[in-house]
Amino acid sequence: MSTTEPLPMTAEDVHYCEVHPERETSLRCNKCGRYMCVQCAVQTPVGYRCRECVRQHENKFYQGTSNDYIIVFAACALLGIIAGFVSHYVPFFLFAFIIGVPIGGFVSEVALRLTGRRRGRYSGEIAAAGVVLGGLIGGLVQLYIAYSSIVGEYARYAGELPEDAPLPSLSLDALLPALFSDISLLIFVGVIAFIVYSRFKMRF
Repeated sequence: MSTTEPLPMTAEDVHYCEVHPERETSLRCNKCGRYMCVQCAVQTPVGYRCRECVRQHENKFYQGTSNDYIIVFAACALLGIIAGFVSHYVPFFLFAFIIGVPIGGFVSEVALRLTGRRRGRYSGEIAAAGVVLGGLIGGLVQLYIAYSSIVGEYARYAGELPEDAPLPSLSLDALLPALFSDISLLIFVGVIAFIVYSRFKMRF
């Protein structure tokens, strides 16, 4: 009885990842044909492709310029400041969530129109960062105004300040804990940032 011996593998039968040459692989990109390891492979609706081919395909949709990034950040930050300032009038976190969704849609629509609806690869991240930064600044301004009024009124009531005296200044260290403990503000700004990010990433 004879047994079939497996054929020995030659150097031509062993392939290595183009990006990680120390890794053996038999997986190939179905577009360019290059060998790739599991880490470099990206599953697409038409099969596995290398990251370079996927990036080239995505670049067709990302036409934003550096100026567009600046416009997106500035617009989202400015509208974020307004949203953060008026968040004081949103009483409960549930309403903050409900109202934040349409406001996020409005902010993203304004930013998209200002850039001619051009999206860059990082437009979503930049837009969300602008909203968060602006929202926190707006909330901080609102807190400063509210706390200054309260402190001033209390000081005048206690007889520590005359009526025409300037209000005592508040330090940033005193305001930041109150800012980050405002759950409604954080939810409100977070929802807006999420909606804006998703719109730029074309998920909504």
